[in-house]
Amino acid sequence: MGHVRYLLVAMIPILVACASPSAPAPNAQTGGPSAVQAPQKPLIVGFSFEPATLEPSMGSGSGNRDIAALLSGFLTYLTPDQKPAPYLTDELPSFDKGTWIVPPDGRAQTTYRLRKNATFHDGKPITAHDFVFAHQLHTDPAMPMTKVDVDRRMTSVKALDDFTLFIEWTEPYLWAGTIYAPNFSPLPRHLLDEPYLADRAAFANGLHWSREFVGSGPYKLERWEQGSEMTLKAHDGFVLGRPPIETIVLRFIGDANAIVANLLAGSIDGAWHSSINYTQNIALEQAGWKGATEYWPGSAHYLEFQTKDSGNLQKAVLDVRVRQALIHAIDRQAITEGLYSGKAQVYDYWLSTDDPAFPAVNRAVPKHDYDLPRARTLLADAGWARAADGQIRNAAGEPLVMPLLSQSDDIDQQQATVVADQWKILGIAPEVRVMTSGEQRDNEFRTKFAAVSYNNRPMGYDTMVWTSTQVPTAENRWRGNDYSSYVNPRLEELWQRVMATPEPMEREAYLIDALKVMAADAVVNPMHSRPRAIAYPAGVTGPKLPWVGDAALIWNGWEWRWK
Repeated sequence: MGHVRYLLVAMIPILVACASPSAPAPNAQTGGPSAVQAPQKPLIVGFSFEPATLEPSMGSGSGNRDIAALLSGFLTYLTPDQKPAPYLTDELPSFDKGTWIVPPDGRAQTTYRLRKNATFHDGKPITAHDFVFAHQLHTDPAMPMTKVDVDRRMTSVKALDDFTLFIEWTEPYLWAGTIYAPNFSPLPRHLLDEPYLADRAAFANGLHWSREFVGSGPYKLERWEQGSEMTLKAHDGFVLGRPPIETIVLRFIGDANAIVANLLAGSIDGAWHSSINYTQNIALEQAGWKGATEYWPGSAHYLEFQTKDSGNLQKAVLDVRVRQALIHAIDRQAITEGLYSGKAQVYDYWLSTDDPAFPAVNRAVPKHDYDLPRARTLLADAGWARAADGQIRNAAGEPLVMPLLSQSDDIDQQQATVVADQWKILGIAPEVRVMTSGEQRDNEFRTKFAAVSYNNRPMGYDTMVWTSTQVPTAENRWRGNDYSSYVNPRLEELWQRVMATPEPMEREAYLIDALKVMAADAVVNPMHSRPRAIAYPAGVTGPKLPWVGDAALIWNGWEWRWK
């Protein structure tokens, strides 16, 4: 594992050389009795990309989620321990109060009573009609909305009065009573209804999605200098109270190393995971930066085995004993220690360690722990034995060659190299193939890998994509995220029950059974998290670990303040 650590350490001087290590820490506060009255000066954040849109339903990726959390409001939010809290709604729908019901026909119904003090950035009140209008746009094929999975689960959205929103669902849904960011933000009907009805083609490309955006979140757009920076101002009418920090500036700096240089020079105050990663945080620490560098659990990295033959299949992976052996041969802890200095979490299941059900799952569901003797036994049972040359071979003398597809990011390549090295110890001949950026965007290519693929995606209930509806095929134009084409009807049935069960204890039983199926099949194998890097000035208080799912890092931006 040492060679991996040296690769990362070798990069540090390159990053640090961009700025003087002796530069003063940006915005350092000395504290003291007057700290409570500290002026709330602007917070300048380095952003590695410039968004094309500010509307949450039209963007994707962690950076867009962070922007959505600043500019848009939502019905609820989730705390780090996955507990829902009211946001634009006055209280959460409840089975006890009859505002969350499941009628005999199975179509769940939820009623949200909205807060009456919530306003859009232009000062107009947010009403149930604005949510009805948003749903209309989200489900209009002529509109460029892409992140509308929650809307697609709805059969009816009605305003019972100005502040009572009624939603009927296609089926019982885990999050029906806790619709959280970045899903289903209201849209200002009083501004958008007329241009939408007048010319839908022009409306779909209008400036109201970008430079003239009017949202409902803690901050509003004040100025956007294309190619340079975006200035956000605290929203006086924000439903949870005016944010303490008056101004947030998102400064667009395309290169992550340049962001490090700007942080060290004091020209920006912070940066988040959408713009920097583990390597940049380490560079800041090595340079003696005085701000806070933290590592929050991020996307799950996992190995998945191919289940279909596109003409290049390594048929050995169709044998569950071979799959289990290959996973037993991987030292997850060594990967997290070698690549991330222990700042990443080891994963054994498709379930966050912060999930309330995790302790029960951890007791009940088998793991594929690092165990080389067990791996050799499984391979021998499958007809693969170690030959005199040290290679694993079958009865015909053929070596066990294992093509491994890797994503293109540097650290993704290093992960694949470590796994390949560990398989070599077992006597397997790995072949690491790194995707180009174009191949990474090509779903047809990604679903035709020969044996094993090292992928990543956010860990969550909604992101369990190994179902029949997510298999990319020529018929569906290669849409879907189940690149291995792994489908187990029992797993699919159990996960549907997970997604339909709001009651935690009842859901826990389905989770255990579903994850037992995944563990037994050993097709999809979570390995570890990738840390979400966050760097912010020592003088700021408020940043809190987000929920590990499809979340923004600045989900509680309305609480941040200078000390």
